[in-house]
Amino acid sequence: MANVSTFLLRVTRAVTTSGVLVMMLVGGPALAQYPERPITLITPYAAGGSHDLNARVFTTYIQRYLDQPVVIKLVPGQAGQKGTLEAVQAPPDGYTLIFTDNYRDQLYQHTFRNRHYDTTADLISVARVNYGQVGLIVRGDSPYQTWQDFEADARARPGELKMSHSGLWAAFFVTAGQVMKDRGIRLRLVPYRGGGPAKAALLGGDVDISAGFPSSLVADVEAGVIRILATAGSERTIEDVPSFAELGISASAGFMHRAVMAPRATPADRIARLRAAFAELQDDPDYKAAMAQMGENTEYLDGEAYEDERRALGNEYAELAAAIAAL
Repeated sequence: MANVSTFLLRVTRAVTTSGVLVMMLVGGPALAQYPERPITLITPYAAGGSHDLNARVFTTYIQRYLDQPVVIKLVPGQAGQKGTLEAVQAPPDGYTLIFTDNYRDQLYQHTFRNRHYDTTADLISVARVNYGQVGLIVRGDSPYQTWQDFEADARARPGELKMSHSGLWAAFFVTAGQVMKDRGIRLRLVPYRGGGPAKAALLGGDVDISAGFPSSLVADVEAGVIRILATAGSERTIEDVPSFAELGISASAGFMHRAVMAPRATPADRIARLRAAFAELQDDPDYKAAMAQMGENTEYLDGEAYEDERRALGNEYAELAAAIAAL
């Protein structure tokens, strides 16, 4: 009897073990198959701006490394808060991401406090796709040939010259605030729902000056309908166009970090899968060529590294928000 009992016990253990192995084998590929359906990328901006254009490029090529399409969903409104809230409230399953920026992510906590979400706590970085440097722009037929021309007129008529921007406390608004603060001038700021509409207002003659990123300016500059008077940074990025630092404007003003994020509760293996896909994308020659054609860089930063960067930015923006609010 003892031998029979021992034999049955061994058989039971063998069946149990093999059952576990079968479950592991069945479950393993299921986890590895993510994503099994298209991923939605929320962009909290209007169509036609730099974010929209950048998103259209990288979503075209990232599907090569995810084996599923990434579908853009434009959710403009409330200075980006509408789209951000939708992303935060989405199921944390890796199928809803958000393509946001450093202002909506870290500045707004100091300017648009709300009870619905905390971006630092509720979102995790997948990748910083690149960064954009703001250019101050006028129409091609504008009487302002240089920044000095514009500044002289702004000093002569304080508060009269109009500047369109992409929304309260968004990239162009913050840049305008920094320019006014550093140069001691006063402009009349006119809000629009995104960079595309802000540029359209300039082209339509509704404002005197605006701002933009390379991806949304290349064709207009080449056609002569827009002139760039200055660009963000400490060094020139365009020949014969001065940098902010040359004009006495903070070199750190006007930088937009474009980042893909996910709800923080998204499983770690899915975040890792997404980060790996973006890392692979950086070696894709078609992607790099398309970005270069738009005049955009591919200064990628892995999500884990950008997590540290975004927290540092949050600390800086606490001071910046207070300074601009005092203007």
